[in-house]
Amino acid sequence: MDSNFERLTWDDSIWRGTREFYLEVENLPKDIWEENQHDEDRPTRAMLLEMISILDGMERLVSIAESEVLEENPVLKNWLTSILGLQRRMARSLEKVGVFPVPSLGRPFDPHIHEAVEIKPLDGFPPATVVEVQEKPYRWGNSIVRVGKVVVTPKGNSVSPTNNG
Repeated sequence: MDSNFERLTWDDSIWRGTREFYLEVENLPKDIWEENQHDEDRPTRAMLLEMISILDGMERLVSIAESEVLEENPVLKNWLTSILGLQRRMARSLEKVGVFPVPSLGRPFDPHIHEAVEIKPLDGFPPATVVEVQEKPYRWGNSIVRVGKVVVTPKGNSVSPTNNG
C-alpha cells in the first residue's frame, strides 16, 4: 500500500462538506439544508408510537399486580420494581424528545385529542367530561402524536363512541 494514502475515517466534518458541496451543485437554499440536518436526529412518528405502546404495556402490567400477592412473593415484588424502573426510564426517554402525555381525566372531551370509546352517564360530572382514560393521548411538540381512548359522560349527539366491533 502506498504511504501517500491514509485510511480515511468518515466523520461529521466530511459529511457536512459533502452535503455543502451537493447543496452548491443543486443550488438549494441553506435554510432547507439546515432544516433537513436536524431531521436526521429526530425520532420518527412510528418509532414514538411504538415506544408509547410499550409504555402502555408496562402500565397495564403494573396495574394488574395485586399487592397481597407481591407482599407474599419477594421475587414478584422485585419483578414489579424492575418494571416500574423501566417504565420511568421509557417515560423520561420520551420526554427528552418532547413527547408528553396529555392530561385528560376530569377534563372536557376534545375530539382533536380524544376518541370516545364509551359513553357512561355518571352523576356529579359535567356533560362531555372524560371520566376514564383507557389509553393516554400524547403530544409531540405542538401536535398530537396519539389520540387517547377515553370514556366520557353523555352530551346530546355531539359525542358518540367509535364503533370498534
